[in-house]
Amino acid sequence: MNMIEIWKNRVRLHQKKMMRYMKYVFNDHFVLVCLFLMGALGYAYSNFLKSLTGDFIWSRPIVLVVFVLLILTGKLATLIQPADAVFLLPKEEQMKGYFKGAKMYSSLLPSFIIVLITAFLMPLLVATTTLTFFDMVYFIVMVLMLKNWELELQIYALKVSQKKERQMLTLIKVATVALISGISLFSYPIIGVVLAILLVVGSKNVLSKKGNHQVYQWEWMVSSEQQRMHRIYQFINLFTDIPSLKGKIRRRKYLDGFLKGIKPVHQKTFDYLYARTFLRGTEYSGLFIRLTGIVAILIVVTHSFYVGLFLAVIFIYLTGFQLVPLYFHYDNMALTNLYPVKEKEKLAALKRLLRMILFGQSVIIFIASLAVLSISESLLMGIVALGFSVVFCQVYLPSRIKKMTLAKRY
Repeated sequence: MNMIEIWKNRVRLHQKKMMRYMKYVFNDHFVLVCLFLMGALGYAYSNFLKSLTGDFIWSRPIVLVVFVLLILTGKLATLIQPADAVFLLPKEEQMKGYFKGAKMYSSLLPSFIIVLITAFLMPLLVATTTLTFFDMVYFIVMVLMLKNWELELQIYALKVSQKKERQMLTLIKVATVALISGISLFSYPIIGVVLAILLVVGSKNVLSKKGNHQVYQWEWMVSSEQQRMHRIYQFINLFTDIPSLKGKIRRRKYLDGFLKGIKPVHQKTFDYLYARTFLRGTEYSGLFIRLTGIVAILIVVTHSFYVGLFLAVIFIYLTGFQLVPLYFHYDNMALTNLYPVKEKEKLAALKRLLRMILFGQSVIIFIASLAVLSISESLLMGIVALGFSVVFCQVYLPSRIKKMTLAKRY
């Protein structure tokens, strides 16, 4: 079996595995939330464009930053496995075909996102500059070419042994992408296309010659691919359990103060366990921080009371929904099953923790809304957020846990 066949086989198995998880990710709730969120953002973006005038100078810098992020975001999907460092080492000279397939596969999703976001940004440029919608073609071609070049650099970096050299490659990527994108935005878009093509053609020969005198760093390739898959599994884990995902536990002694209010009595056993798990485990606390940060930013950006109110309710629901599995976190530990704690006390413990977490999120939402809304609107949003948190904990949570418990039994 040659390396191209190995790649095709791995892609097929990888896609089969991902499709099995995607049915849980793109469930009815998530799709509905995405549709409403897209509608809300589209409405806010439309109102924002209507308020702009020709003297708005930040459109080009904003698009420049977005272009740089579009090009530099997204890792090369090598699908390298730990055993490859031994079994594929003799076939190292044949790896070019393997990584050619990896590059094509890794460019599919970024290409779609690049076209979508560039089309989304064009009304902003047309409304505030002399650019036209036809220039979008030049921008799309330029960004796609730069992304192709960036993936080539990622393949070359697999042969770089020194961390400092990899960091230097990253700086070169940022500077080059920013320079070419800036020239295209602030002069003529077609110049960016020409520069991008010259960069791709010129660097291909240079990287090929340098790469011929280097060998692949297998430990780095395995580690990089494991990190990439870990990030993917972290996202999927928001919707369903991933057996292969191992969460990291951190001591976080500085957060011990939050546990002092829990009385050391056996009725509060799970209050302590759940709180400690939330504070120490990066899965749950990281999820809370990410969702809270996103909703706070969206409320400030949308600058609309009704859109902000909708986002507040949706993100409180998403946060609570993703924290429900905490209830079953200790089910596979024999000692916790010996504790003299009733199921209703276990449920009450999770209710108290989620209530505190969602109340804290509601307060942050209220503070964020003060930046763009009136005090009365912010107060109303905060009250609705708190009220929804109570309803979630008292009504939805027991029902959800009951369904999940029955599903685990059968």
